[in-house]
Formats: sequence, C-alpha cells, structure tokens
Amino acid sequence: DKTWTVSEITDRRGRRRGKGSHVMWAVYAADGTELGRGTVTTHPGDMSWTVTRGFEADFEDLFGKGWMDR
Repeated sequence: DKTWTVSEITDRRGRRRGKGSHVMWAVYAADGTELGRGTVTTHPGDMSWTVTRGFEADFEDLFGKGWMDR
C-alpha cells in the first residue's frame, strides 16, 4: 500500500524553507520517512519549462519518468 503525504517544508517555527520566492515540498511515507523533495518558485505568472522539468526530475525516482505528463 502506497500512502504518501505531500507537505511544504517549514522550519520548527513554521516558516518556509527555501530562498526568496522558492518553496520546498516533500513527499513522505506513511511512517514519516521523507521519500523526496523539490523546489518551485512562487513568481507571478507561468513557470518556465526549465523550472517545471526540474521539479519533475526532483521526484522522478519516486513517481517514474515523465510522471507530470500522465
């Protein structure tokens, strides 16, 4: 059974991790083990394809090649 949780990574005080407009996300197993993490920007407007593909690559080992295209 694959039960995952996706959460924004924050510090102990609940503040965002990442620099400037970058937000870090992680996928956790049911037991709390971190399985993968990635970073996206929160700039207004559309994300560039390089940012999108970089985020896809961050989680490729977990979800499989081309997971965002499915």
